[in-house]
Amino acid sequence: MDPIIKAVDVQYCTLQCPDLNVQEQFLIHFGMHTVEKTDNMLLMRGEGPQPFIEKCIKGEKKFLSASFLAASMDDLHKLSESESFSEVEELTTPGGGFVTRAMDPDGIGVEVVYGIENRPDYNEVAPYPTNEGTNVNRVNQIKRYPKGSYPKIIRFAHYGINSNNISAALEWYNNHLGIIPSDKLWFGDSGDSNTPLMGCFARLDRGLTPADHHSIFWLDANNQSEGIAGLNHVSFEMLNIDDVFMGHEILQQKKDEFDYELEWGVGRHYQGSQIFDYWRSPFKQTHEHQTDGDLLDNTISCNDINMIENTGGMPGDDPGPSQWGPPINLGTFGDKRGI
Repeated sequence: MDPIIKAVDVQYCTLQCPDLNVQEQFLIHFGMHTVEKTDNMLLMRGEGPQPFIEKCIKGEKKFLSASFLAASMDDLHKLSESESFSEVEELTTPGGGFVTRAMDPDGIGVEVVYGIENRPDYNEVAPYPTNEGTNVNRVNQIKRYPKGSYPKIIRFAHYGINSNNISAALEWYNNHLGIIPSDKLWFGDSGDSNTPLMGCFARLDRGLTPADHHSIFWLDANNQSEGIAGLNHVSFEMLNIDDVFMGHEILQQKKDEFDYELEWGVGRHYQGSQIFDYWRSPFKQTHEHQTDGDLLDNTISCNDINMIENTGGMPGDDPGPSQWGPPINLGTFGDKRGI
């Protein structure tokens, strides 16, 4: 069955937080800028053209939703006519636009938007060229970053969910938004129908136009959060690798004073290949800095990974090791209850 539409990007995430002032301070240190703050809502942006990339609502901590970008207004109406999605509404947040809303099989909110205008003060920020081996791109140009600079975030990149039924979630997102799997993580042989699916990295189907290796990532909630579905992490693409390390340095300096917690990083993933750095806010909602990820078109098939024989990209005892950097601390990374 063909999907109702094929989403073309992700736009922003929406979290619920008990104290918007505390959340604003964390996101500023993380590399964002305040767009708008009221008693009940906080909007934050990066350096990219989107008017905001994280929306925070005041309340008990919870992950509310992520938004996907439709290719056209017609696609938005097609979704709204399906059983799962609401009628199209006009957005009142900066940039305007239109939205239709649904709940996925895990009870996670999904927004699909169209027509949000870029912020009028946007000026593209280009990274320094890099010299790598014999690939020389920077000559007579000194690379300098002021010590203590905040990192530059380009966009909301992807999010991870602890799911009670990964296969059902993937099917729902494929049917409605055209999401396709990039990598599946199996606890054993994927050819055995009794083997449990422990994780799935899935991407947008943009045809021959490359898409991020994953825009959404599911892990088994029974293994991660005692069967409670909810947020694993939200991830933001940085301008380059320097911004990942500058962000790490800033958050390390401020973690004791502001109750930030390093969850995992800095390292380079196997699935997706991103350079990553995960941090928990004072409300323990995990935010990731990432850069230099894989881009795939829709000619690349799903990769089935036996987690028992292959824990990441090579045999070893550490669960899910990075290509370089520290292994996962399951005592920290796995504790996602109520987040």
